[in-house]
Amino acid sequence: MAKQTLNIGTNANDGTGDKLRDAMIKVNENFTEIYTSPGISSDAILISGNEIKAIRSDDDLIFNPAGSGSVSTPALRFNGNNIEGIRSNENINLVPQGTGSVIFGAIKINGTSLSSDDSSTINVNDNLIVDGATTIEGSTTLIGAVTMESTLEVSGNTTLSSLTVTGTSSLTGTVTIDNLTFNDNIIASSSNADIRLEPGGTGAVVLTNLTIDSNINITDNIIKTTASNSNLQLSGSGSGTVEVTSGLTTAAITTVGNVGITGTETITGQLDVDYVRIKDNTITTNASNAHLILSGNGSGNVVIDDVDIGGGAIDGTVIGGTTPAAGTFTTITANTSVTIDGVTITDNTVSTNASNANLELTGSGSGGVTISGFTFPTSDGSNGEFLKTDGAGALSWGAAGATLNYSDIADATTTVSSSSTSVMNTFAKSSYRSCKYFISVVDASNTRYEMVEANVTHDGTNAYITTFGSVTSYDTADDGSTLRTPVVFTADINGSDVRVLVTCPNNNSHVFKFQRTAIDV
Repeated sequence: MAKQTLNIGTNANDGTGDKLRDAMIKVNENFTEIYTSPGISSDAILISGNEIKAIRSDDDLIFNPAGSGSVSTPALRFNGNNIEGIRSNENINLVPQGTGSVIFGAIKINGTSLSSDDSSTINVNDNLIVDGATTIEGSTTLIGAVTMESTLEVSGNTTLSSLTVTGTSSLTGTVTIDNLTFNDNIIASSSNADIRLEPGGTGAVVLTNLTIDSNINITDNIIKTTASNSNLQLSGSGSGTVEVTSGLTTAAITTVGNVGITGTETITGQLDVDYVRIKDNTITTNASNAHLILSGNGSGNVVIDDVDIGGGAIDGTVIGGTTPAAGTFTTITANTSVTIDGVTITDNTVSTNASNANLELTGSGSGGVTISGFTFPTSDGSNGEFLKTDGAGALSWGAAGATLNYSDIADATTTVSSSSTSVMNTFAKSSYRSCKYFISVVDASNTRYEMVEANVTHDGTNAYITTFGSVTSYDTADDGSTLRTPVVFTADINGSDVRVLVTCPNNNSHVFKFQRTAIDV
């Protein structure tokens, strides 16, 4: 499957790009491709298991160091057109597999045999020393001094049409083959020349341990840096990217720039993306006092199937972005209080939290406000009107039975449990000149009752009172004598108030209930 690229649209949030679901389908399919691939590959190279190979037909596998850099293994360095040994006093061994041969250009080494791979002449242009028995077969041209003893020494330019070397052969010192120089365990090339290892046909370049630029080491299926605390960087050329076509497991990873993930990626530990941190089942900000913002792309929304905020369940709620929409809440539970703009709800108390702000309850449209079964009017009444009920919980404005301009009517109750003179009622002497009282007296302990009227007036200095029309069940006093007026009423002025005083015949509880009509000064 070809790599699928997300359509990000023409402009930001213009709605022309892929929808979130379509984009994530592409991401999943790309990652499926990555996980099912046999290794890490580009269009030209495949790294699978412990193999690095070219995958285009008849393509070269090129290790290209930068500038004067070289390609190194733990024992060899490929520097320009030189193959150099880098471990002290160590041999360089070229060991083919099975019946394979070692071929340098047109020179083939197969086992103990050296031959021309293209049937051309083999030339030995400098000194050649062969120790031990030497057999030369076929047409042979030796130019220059030749010494053949137990060893074969060839000095100067030597052309051997066919050379067979039996036994162990050692080349001491520096050996130069075309643009390659072999010295100890170093294979080097001439100035700025590449060193190319080209396997034949389906053959491969097999390196058991490879060090590149003295910092990158490839051993088995492990690629690592060798310098202390150095990073391993994988970078594409130009606009190219690094693609991982199978599963990727990391202890810790730091990325620079954008990261595209296709398919399913499992991250153990925590993931930091700018100021957002994802760990376990928690998404938080990691910058001080930063908000966590969830936003859809273009016309997309943030969709959450189920939300729990502070222990309260919010289900089936539609929350707008710039313009909030109406929300439907199944149940909201707050452990302490809930604050909505300027209103705070705590336990069974609803209050405002703005200084000196009114708490206003209003219905929508023609709807009213109902409290404890009573529905209040939706508009104000006229001056002097009062609220009245229809007996079914509906309140309305009604006019008073009488309009009083120069007097007030009130009622009250007072309990006196003493035979000492006590205050039954007071009124302000600066507001009212006179008061008329209708007074009911109950002594429940003795089952005695009284109804009496009292008129009170004052001149600003002294108060005056008279009682009349008494009706009472007090037939006799406690000592058996006749008692028609069980309670004595008096009046005085105390400070700014006129006081109505009572003196009870005993210390029983006497309840005074009265209606008072006060006439203005």
